Amino acid sequence: MSVNAVLYSEWTKIRSVRSVAWALPLSVLLLIGIGIGVSGSVGAAESGAESFDPVQLGYYGLFFAHVVVIAFAVLVVGNEYNTGAIRTSLATVPQRGLFYGAKLTTAATLALVAGAAASGGTFFASQSLLGEHGVAFGDDGTIRAVVSGALYFPLLAIMCMGITAMLRSQMLSMGLLVPVLFLVSPVLAEIPGLRELAWYLPDRAGQYALRVNLDPAAPYSPVTGLLILALWAAAGAVGGWLVLRKRDA
Repeated sequence: MSVNAVLYSEWTKIRSVRSVAWALPLSVLLLIGIGIGVSGSVGAAESGAESFDPVQLGYYGLFFAHVVVIAFAVLVVGNEYNTGAIRTSLATVPQRGLFYGAKLTTAATLALVAGAAASGGTFFASQSLLGEHGVAFGDDGTIRAVVSGALYFPLLAIMCMGITAMLRSQMLSMGLLVPVLFLVSPVLAEIPGLRELAWYLPDRAGQYALRVNLDPAAPYSPVTGLLILALWAAAGAVGGWLVLRKRDA
């Protein structure tokens, strides 16, 4: 089976399941909508604070949007295990590397498109609402922040797809990923002695790349934060492949 045919097959699977097809558009709406709401309502009031970061404020909705990206990634892989369709898929595409690579490539490409739309839309809408308290595209750190915002969705999706392939269960994957990336990371960041660990979790590292007003307590630069997220994504992808290659469907 040709690469193009497998890619098209994966695209068909994604768009034919309503919950999967609508996940990424919803994440875009959440990121932009919450960013607009927060920037318009509290932006001016917060602008005098020493830690005020106009770009980070605009991306406030990422905390919620990334949960939808997690769900998208888990569903892309987990649906086939839940329904047993993985057996049919592997019978149709016996080259497991081709099957797995096509699945990750298709979903990550869609996540990148969504991430680019969400990141650009959030930045320009939020900075417009902040007015004199905002920043212009091209100011120090802004291009890096917008690009990092676009890459956050696909890198997170790849990591979550890899973990789902390792666990081979939609329920287990959601049960692990959502608490860790939605609850555990923010809580650890507030506990003395564990704050250093929190900096190296994938969501915290990736989101630090969106800041222009840097945190003096951060143990690395924003670019390094994005690289840490990329390492998590690579580790997840490799782990998923090792399990898929060795275990029966």
